[in-house]
Amino acid sequence: MRLPRSSLIVVALFLAVSASAQKPTKLWSIDLSADQDFHKRLSVLEVSLDAPSINFLSNSQIICDFYDGEKGGYNLSMPPSGYHVLEIDANNGAFGRKLDFQPVDDHSRALPTDDGGFVVFTGKELKKFNNAFALGISYPTPREQVYDVLDRWLVDVAPSLQTILLYYHRPRDTQGLWTWLRTKDFTVVMSFQSSLASGIYASDTEAIHDGVGNLQLLSAEKSSVLCTRCSAYFLTDDLLFLDEQNSYTIETTACEDRGKGNLGGGGERFARAAHSPRFAYVTGGIVGWGFPIQTHFNEVSGKVRVWDWTTNKVIAEIDVNEHAGNPSAGLAQMALALSPDGEYLAVLLHHALTLYRLP
Repeated sequence: MRLPRSSLIVVALFLAVSASAQKPTKLWSIDLSADQDFHKRLSVLEVSLDAPSINFLSNSQIICDFYDGEKGGYNLSMPPSGYHVLEIDANNGAFGRKLDFQPVDDHSRALPTDDGGFVVFTGKELKKFNNAFALGISYPTPREQVYDVLDRWLVDVAPSLQTILLYYHRPRDTQGLWTWLRTKDFTVVMSFQSSLASGIYASDTEAIHDGVGNLQLLSAEKSSVLCTRCSAYFLTDDLLFLDEQNSYTIETTACEDRGKGNLGGGGERFARAAHSPRFAYVTGGIVGWGFPIQTHFNEVSGKVRVWDWTTNKVIAEIDVNEHAGNPSAGLAQMALALSPDGEYLAVLLHHALTLYRLP
């Protein structure tokens, strides 16, 4: 089959980027299922699991947060699985301290803060911990239920790691409450009512959330359409990475272009470095076969790519190619994290966590 000229250009660009990217150095790899709670996940189909998350607190300290069983969604008759935060030594992959919680729903998060600690949201409250896992202050998030409908709390941290965004929607309310807190003391920076959301990304002053067929950029002053049929992430307070399926753009929140390129298919696994102009993203997904219609989907093929956003250059790339036991899961059980200085990349796939040193 002869490809159209536009497709040939896209393929050529993709191959050129891949050829110029360097391979990072693998330092170690561990099996997280050696932890007894993570091991429980192995008995559950991947499509029924919430993805784990990983974050660097410092260049030498990683946390992995995960549910130990099947996701329950908003089915109040099905209590959510246990939720855990596990410390991992970035020098050698050794397990350290661990926190265990009984959450309310599937939206628990463990997020790094600018002082080297982290916050944990369990659905019941927001809790702050230092890097020694000692509990500090808390912020209450009381729950409300109307008949069989539970309210919705969502949380995200800004790229600066200095503010936390809390989104709250009570059943039957026509608007959500958007509140920004300082991570150091949980004081309120600003709060206002606006659009409803089922997913959020935060900066210190704005938020990205899902609209009707598009993504919206929200601030206290206005809400505007950011992009359609896309994914979007904050690189800094005023710089965005937009995945538009087969291509991407880097632009300011004022819509000024800072770079663009080919993706070869988006993937929605994103990480940024706290103190370096580097970010990582996964591209690719399920590979099918069959003629004339693809009916067999049993391979996963993708790439983990790391960019420097100041130059719009891919500095490193890792191939992800494997047989998919349940192809509908794809790369769903995957997570990325970049060290604060951008020198190290952690990749979690299924239950294997691997650390790489980047060029």
